[in-house]
Amino acid sequence: MQTLETYRRQALKLAEVTALDDGEGYVARIPGFRGLLGTGETKRAALADLETALADWVDLALKRGLGLPRVKEPEAELATAH
Repeated sequence: MQTLETYRRQALKLAEVTALDDGEGYVARIPGFRGLLGTGETKRAALADLETALADWVDLALKRGLGLPRVKEPEAELATAH
């Protein structure tokens, strides 16, 4: 069984960071997590914002009974789990 902390860590590994036009910073998203994004002046700041937003997003999805997107476990963790 996967804990929520493990789930969030694995989801963050899928994050994609994109530079905004005109040097206005960055936006970070996780594919499959509708409406979730983080922004910041740097890539690191955008990922930190995304991490905070993800925790809130997961809590809200669970409270509303919406379920969570499936997150594939990284291969390295699968190899050590057996």
